[in-house]
Amino acid sequence: MTRPTVHHVGAGPGDPMLLTRRAARILAQADVVVVDRRSLDPIAALAPPTAERIFVGRADGHPAWDTAAIADLLAARAGAAGARRPIVVRLKSGDPFVCSRGGEEMAALVARGVHVEVTPGVSAATAAPLAAGMPRGRTVTILAGNDDPVYPDTDVAALADPAASLVVLVGRSRQHRLAATLIAAGLDPDTPAAVVHGATRPGARTVHTTLRHLGDHRLPPPATVVIGPARAHP
Repeated sequence: MTRPTVHHVGAGPGDPMLLTRRAARILAQADVVVVDRRSLDPIAALAPPTAERIFVGRADGHPAWDTAAIADLLAARAGAAGARRPIVVRLKSGDPFVCSRGGEEMAALVARGVHVEVTPGVSAATAAPLAAGMPRGRTVTILAGNDDPVYPDTDVAALADPAASLVVLVGRSRQHRLAATLIAAGLDPDTPAAVVHGATRPGARTVHTTLRHLGDHRLPPPATVVIGPARAHP
């Protein structure tokens, strides 16, 4: 019998048409799909009706599962006895390794003797600037905007480069603080900025603003902030 395997699959920015062909094929064969965002339900629906669907995200006041608990669940499902190994999919928003802690989950699975196959996805970090009509600058930095305990020492002030673009994922609650830090570090308060909700999805919405007023525009999740030198095109 083959060794237990978990497929880390990138769901892309939300539009099922932007899912890779490989991702769609794996989902079509899945026995188990583990997901942490309800917004991915249209993608998870590509799995067979008989597939087990397990939600491990934050909901109804309950915290999201931690990495160890998710790894234990995935390892148990992947190692289930039977005529063949089940096809277990860990469906991650965007790309599994872009601000999604896919690397941490992979390390935890490998430590449990589980093989991990990764299928990349289109990240909102690239989809949101396109949706906002903001060409990227000379360099691009992708920042996890939440207070991530895995990366507690990010020097946000060092990112205040007037020739660069900054894309901020999962940071809607900290937009005001982020803007204030960048302005204090010398970035022009009139630097173009945008907040993009649900890039590529039905009902997507983009608000164009400036760094000075970024904290005044908080859209519902999933929301991505784009800050850059190029003038926005509404």
